[in-house]
Amino acid sequence: MRVLLINSNRKVDLLAAPPLGICYVAGAAEAAGHDVKVLDLCFAPGNFGKTIKKAVESFRPQLIGISVRNIDNVNMIHSVCYLPEITRIVHQVRRCADVTLVVGGSGASLMPAQVMRLLSPDYIVVADGEVSFVRLLDALENGRSPQGIPGVGMMVDGRFHLTKPELTDFAAAAPDLGRWIDLKPYQKIGSSYNLQTKRGCRQHCIYCTYNQALEGNKLRLRSPVDVVDEIEEALLKYGPKSFEFVDSVFNDPVDHSVAILEEIIRRPWKAEFTAMGMNPKQLDKQFLGLMWRAGFRAFMITPESASPTMIRNYRKGFSPDDIFSAVEAINRTAFAAWWFFMIGGPGENNRTLQESLDFALKYLQKNGRPVTHVAHFFTGVRVYPGTALWDIAFKEGFVRDDTDASDTLWYLSEDLDLEEAVEQMSAAAATCPEVYLGFDERVLMFSKAAAMVFKLLKLPRPYWRYFRAANSVGLSTGIRFMFRPRDIAGLLKNSLRRQGYAGRLVP
Repeated sequence: MRVLLINSNRKVDLLAAPPLGICYVAGAAEAAGHDVKVLDLCFAPGNFGKTIKKAVESFRPQLIGISVRNIDNVNMIHSVCYLPEITRIVHQVRRCADVTLVVGGSGASLMPAQVMRLLSPDYIVVADGEVSFVRLLDALENGRSPQGIPGVGMMVDGRFHLTKPELTDFAAAAPDLGRWIDLKPYQKIGSSYNLQTKRGCRQHCIYCTYNQALEGNKLRLRSPVDVVDEIEEALLKYGPKSFEFVDSVFNDPVDHSVAILEEIIRRPWKAEFTAMGMNPKQLDKQFLGLMWRAGFRAFMITPESASPTMIRNYRKGFSPDDIFSAVEAINRTAFAAWWFFMIGGPGENNRTLQESLDFALKYLQKNGRPVTHVAHFFTGVRVYPGTALWDIAFKEGFVRDDTDASDTLWYLSEDLDLEEAVEQMSAAAATCPEVYLGFDERVLMFSKAAAMVFKLLKLPRPYWRYFRAANSVGLSTGIRFMFRPRDIAGLLKNSLRRQGYAGRLVP
C-alpha cells in the first residue's frame, strides 16, 4: 500500500522540532512492506495547499496519515491554537485525494473523541503508533474491519469507538530522521537531532498527560547500546550539531541514563547533547560531571515551583531539598539550564508565587558564575481530560459537563490576586534578566532570523541560552517590556470567561 504521512506541525520558530514520532511510524510501515513517503509541512510556504497537491499527484497514495503534534502553544497570556490550521490541512487533503484518511500523533492522543469530531478522519490512532498503525494498514489492505485493533478509533453507528491501546515494550527500530525528512531547515534555526531512550513516565504530576494518554505510567526502556548506536549512525550520516533527548524525564531511572552516558563516553567520537526534561532528584555533582564528560552542555529542568506547598500539590515526586541540592550542584558548573515554573495550580497564592520568584532571584542569577540559567514563568495551568487536574477544575467550576475539551482550557488558583501576581513577576523580571515571562514568547516570531545570526557567529547551541543575554540588553536599553500587554491580569480573566468560568477570579 502506498502511504503518505503528513507532519502538520508548522511551528517554525527557535523551538521547532523534527517530527520524531512520524518517522518512527514511517519506518515501521515500510518494514511491514508498505511504500511510504513523509511530507513535512513545517517549512512549507504559506500556501501549503500547492505542496500537498504536488505530493499527492506525484505519489498517488492509497492512504494518507496526518500527524497532530500539539493542540496549542500552552501559553495562557499569548495563546495560539493550532487546530484551525490543521483543519485547513485536512480539508486540502480531502480536496486532493479521495483515499482513507488517518489522524495520529500526540495531539490526537490527548483528546481522540474531540479530534475525531473536529477533523472527521476515517480512523484515529492513539499512543504508540508503530504497531497500531501497521495493524490498521494490514486490516484495510486485506479487507478486514479495523474495529478492535488496540489504539485505533473510529465512528461506529454514529458513535465514537476507541479500542484501548496496548503499550508494549519499546522495541521500535531507530527512526532515522534524515531518511524521511530534510533536516537542513531544522539545523539552520538551531534545532537538535531528537532521540528517545524510553517511553512512559512513572511520575504522578496532576496536570500531565504523559503518564495518561501518551505513554503510560510504566517505563519502557531502550537498550543503552541501541540508543548510542543510533547516535553514532546519525552522526556519521547527517552530522548534526547537537542531539536532544526528548524523554519526559531523561534521568529517571537514573541507572538507565547513567548507562547511556557511560556508553557515549566509551565511543571514540564526540557530540553535543541536551535534554528536554530533567528531574532535580539525584541531579548531583557526580551525575552532572558524567553528563559533561558525555558532551552535555545544556538541559531543561522542570520543578514547576520552588514552593514546598506547590511541589506537594503538583505531586512532583521530589522535595524542596532536592531542588536546592540540584541548583547548588548546577551552579558549580558551566551548564546552561532552562528552568520551568508553572504559576497558578491548586493552592497557589501570592506567597507561594513569591517563594518561586525568590528562588530564581537568589539561585539563578549569574552573579559571576559560569553557569547560565533561564527561569521561565508560565501563568495558568493547561487542563486536559483524564488528568487529576481536570477533576479539580471540574469541582471548582473551571470546566463543566458540556465543556469542549478541544478548547484551550486553563486553571488558575482562586487564592491568587492576579493583579498582584503580575506585579510580582514583572518586578522580578525588571531586576533579573534570567526571568522569562509568558508574554515574552511573542518575540519568538523573530527567533528564526536571530538563529541565522547565531549560526553566522558560530555560537554554541541550543540558542535558547541567549534569552538571558537578550533580556540583559533589553533592561539596559529600556526595551525589556516593549512586547508586554497593557493588562495581563485582564487577559487572564478574559481567557477564563471564554471557557465558561464565573468564579471569584472574574468579578
